[in-house]
Amino acid sequence: MEFNEINNIGVRSNGDGPILSDMGGIYTLGAHPSTIIRFNIFHDIAGFRYGGWSIYFDEGSTEVIAENNVVYRTTHGGFHQHYGRENVVRNNIFAFGRDTQIQRTRLESHLSFTFERNIVYWRYGDLFTGDDSNFSFDYNLYWREGDGEILFGKFSFNEWHERGMDIHSIIVDPLFVDPDIIKLTLNDNSPAFSLGFRPFDLSKIGPRISVFG
Repeated sequence: MEFNEINNIGVRSNGDGPILSDMGGIYTLGAHPSTIIRFNIFHDIAGFRYGGWSIYFDEGSTEVIAENNVVYRTTHGGFHQHYGRENVVRNNIFAFGRDTQIQRTRLESHLSFTFERNIVYWRYGDLFTGDDSNFSFDYNLYWREGDGEILFGKFSFNEWHERGMDIHSIIVDPLFVDPDIIKLTLNDNSPAFSLGFRPFDLSKIGPRISVFG
């Protein structure tokens, strides 16, 4: 699934809402070996009681890769995994979640997902909520506008490290050219590049006209 712009979900066409719950910009369930979700923009996704997520791995989602996506302005989070195994979330930009940015809501005995080389940027809400083990986080960049301690669920950054999470990750401004511009372009000297974050081309995303001769 690639080169899509998915937006304005969960509200009426006149802007009233939110009116629905339990949604994602992309929703998966079950085994999906070799499935890749990449080069998409997900934005303005609104849930009523819960479920305004962008990338939503539900009901045993397994072996899915989500990479090189831009996510912004969600009510309940940019990424949520309910339950599943061995999924990979890498090299994405998650920005401006209202209630939280990342959520995981069912503890399992196996590796649920790997979250690496992502940029997470927000103004309000929590960074992470939900069950807090049997996944892998590393080489990510986190930044919240404004003051205050950044918590990973109930853990400080040092306590998160002690659990083996985000050992090489950093909390620093990623240096977007302008964070309010929807494509969230990085300056050339962004510290995200030192973590292995790879810029990706968004010019082909969204509606296109094809001419056949």
